[in-house]
Amino acid sequence: MVFTHKAMFGWERSRYQGSGAAQLWTINATGTDRKLLRSTGFQHLWPQFSPDGEKIYAVTVTEKTPSSRNINEKPKLNTDNENRTPNIYEVTTNGSARRLTNFVGGSGTRFLTVAKQAGTVAFENEGQIYTMTPGGQPKAVAISGSVDPKGLELDRQTITGGVVSADLSPDGKTVAFDVRRELFSVPTTRGKGPNGADAKQLTDYAGTDTSPLYSPDGQTLFFISDRDGANSIYTMDVATGQIKSFYQAPNEVQSLTLTPDQKHVAFWENGRQGGYKSIPIEGGAPTTYINKPYGTATAFSPDMKYIAYGKPLINSGFKPWENSQNIWIKEIATGNEVNVTKLNTNESDPAWSADGKYLYFFSDRGPSGIYGIPAQAEDARTTELELKYEKPEGTPTVNFDFTNPDRRIRLLIPNGAGPIISDKSNGDIIHRQGADIFKANYDGEGVTQISRGGIQSGYKFNADGSQLFTIQNGAPTLINLRRPGYPAQGVEFRADWTRDVNAERKAAFHEFWRIYNNQFYDEFFHRRDWAAIRDRYEPLLDSVAHRREMADVLNMMVGELEASHAEVSPSGGGNRSESTATIGVTYDYSHQGLGVRVKEVPKNTPGSFPKTLIKPGEYIMKVNGQTVRLDQNFLRLLNNEGGRDLTLHVNDKPTMDGAREVKFRAMSSGQLRGIINENRIEWRRKYVEELSGGKVTYVHIAGMGGGNLRTFNNEMWEYVQGKDGVIIDVRENGGGNIADILIDILERRLHMRYVPRDGDEIPGPGQLWAKPTVVMHAETSFSNAEMFPATMKTLGLAKLVGMPTPGYVIYTYGGVLVDGTPIRLPSTGVYRVDGTPLENMGEEPDIKVDIDPDQYFRNEDPQLKRAVEEALRQIANQG
Repeated sequence: MVFTHKAMFGWERSRYQGSGAAQLWTINATGTDRKLLRSTGFQHLWPQFSPDGEKIYAVTVTEKTPSSRNINEKPKLNTDNENRTPNIYEVTTNGSARRLTNFVGGSGTRFLTVAKQAGTVAFENEGQIYTMTPGGQPKAVAISGSVDPKGLELDRQTITGGVVSADLSPDGKTVAFDVRRELFSVPTTRGKGPNGADAKQLTDYAGTDTSPLYSPDGQTLFFISDRDGANSIYTMDVATGQIKSFYQAPNEVQSLTLTPDQKHVAFWENGRQGGYKSIPIEGGAPTTYINKPYGTATAFSPDMKYIAYGKPLINSGFKPWENSQNIWIKEIATGNEVNVTKLNTNESDPAWSADGKYLYFFSDRGPSGIYGIPAQAEDARTTELELKYEKPEGTPTVNFDFTNPDRRIRLLIPNGAGPIISDKSNGDIIHRQGADIFKANYDGEGVTQISRGGIQSGYKFNADGSQLFTIQNGAPTLINLRRPGYPAQGVEFRADWTRDVNAERKAAFHEFWRIYNNQFYDEFFHRRDWAAIRDRYEPLLDSVAHRREMADVLNMMVGELEASHAEVSPSGGGNRSESTATIGVTYDYSHQGLGVRVKEVPKNTPGSFPKTLIKPGEYIMKVNGQTVRLDQNFLRLLNNEGGRDLTLHVNDKPTMDGAREVKFRAMSSGQLRGIINENRIEWRRKYVEELSGGKVTYVHIAGMGGGNLRTFNNEMWEYVQGKDGVIIDVRENGGGNIADILIDILERRLHMRYVPRDGDEIPGPGQLWAKPTVVMHAETSFSNAEMFPATMKTLGLAKLVGMPTPGYVIYTYGGVLVDGTPIRLPSTGVYRVDGTPLENMGEEPDIKVDIDPDQYFRNEDPQLKRAVEEALRQIANQG
């Protein structure tokens, strides 16, 4: 039998090179003789024996295709050849390989299979199926036939909720809204009869139409759409439904709003040329107010003399995404910009009072809440100041004094949050607390709840300011501010919508490509031609008939970038999956008769306790009264049994005669994995401490999340007591984001000594470790678990033992395409101090030690043994 070992990545990454690449191994029929056949650092996919068993066919490469670049490198596109392209190779029993196909470029060869008797090879390349006789040349196979659709091509739906964005017409009679990325409208007052809530479909486009915004006269509807490429601004004539392009953005736009003078449409645009811009409602060239695409909340002063916005405070957070944000004000005429809050705290949602005398914003600088800055210095201390609102006549003139504005800040509404809007009629501050809308008086007092049950969007006043318009319970909602109790009126609607499934998938395909084109962390796309890749894969959409096939196409396409954290999952739907509980034992597959013979009973599983004891070598004859055999799918009896009591009949021989009854609560497979992992970690720690004579201890970090950080601190400072060295193991670690925090702890050095009377000396700082350290890593250390050993090595804090990490290192975020397909997007590259990437260039250990399958099945850990030796060497050198 031939099998692959390591194989950390799927066939979609056929050009991957690194420690996680699939190796070729053989094993005899009894499972007693394993042999490494070929390990080159490249993938070996779809291995198949020749009919005579003398050769193995597999898809591989023999030359690396360059991908990730150094931090300041500006590479050219790759030039392909036969050795870089995945082709079929003939591998002999001594591991030598001969290329049989000579394809150049593209996806290369996939889905290799070999006829058992004739030895004919069949495979796919670039969507074309080929066959090839041994020693011959590939021949394309022409396939034609009539194909019935696998699923619905037109999906008719009735929608009564799920509104994402909406706007109220100036006359208050109509709501335009976005649901399922399609635009509809409906009267705010329900009509008569059973059809009185019928919504009118405004757009019929398979891609994205969203963010409707009425013009001041209500005759035009602005909205965002990707119908011509990037998300751009379009207009619709409300009377005729005619759609026109209003602003074709080079990059995506978002956050449409009208300026206070009602003469411009303002928006954020992404990209290097992006920023906060506005365009006259009748059209024209954009004006740029802020030349960076921050995408934060903004607020024009009532007279449009100033614009307030949130700006990140670079390098203020421990991690980049923890950076704080300050509020800045820009004087539009002069371009003068001033940070008016000046504190390393999170501040957002700026808003001007209706009279222009205050700038409100949310902050967590003290008590979290809404704070205010007087535009002008006040004539008394806050405690002696009485705030009174005077309704302005016309548009108020704002004059902001930029002399020490941060010294004028004061808390107005504890627990308040944005969005914030100011009621022109009385100066009330409309804001959010939790998921609901509240209001406070002009002086921040008299806080009153307005909405109940939560809202799903921002809110705005209707034309005369008597109502608030928002989205609640998935529907547009009007809240009356002038009636007692603030009654809410949900706008009922029924939208009959026909989803063109194939057109939607095509729109999702282009949306996916565009998102990567605009936001993939490497503008050189790992030296690939991303547009050419799109053009090669788009024809495959004609054969996509299922959500999983859609995910496959996208995975194949993005797989050609050879990038990590780029996986695509199928959209939701399909049959309900079942969870299978576990008995908590392993099985002896050599027994084929009645009953299931137990091979192992892990410590701390139910079968390891005296009351519910099951011994290795015993037979489980029945599960919940059902007779079982290992050659039948007896695990079905455990479906959906997690947390329920199981009744087993167990015997020392494969018969019911004399069988005893064992009852215990079934575990989930996750619980069993946890127990096995705890047992393994316990064994490793005991092994290390015994082998080192008590000088060295062992700490395993299973992941790089907040819970793992707590576990590390709980265990590290317990187990290192009295030890001279430590082994920190990040094998079997899927990553996360705590590496920087771990480094911050481990790089501490003694700077003070504290000695209480009659007490032991205490080092300063606490949690101090400045003793010999070994970090273990391997091909099972991913992402942040690769950054950790790399940094420990860079800073000289540890020696590294194990195998190279796989080079799966990018910061990423997720999203959902228009058809519901979930995607991941690598958005930020990670580079060593010398500028080399960790992506596709895993961290090399100082001491390289592998574990082969035979050692694994004998429960041997040569990597751990070598790590102990290295720790002891360091301890000896210190002495």
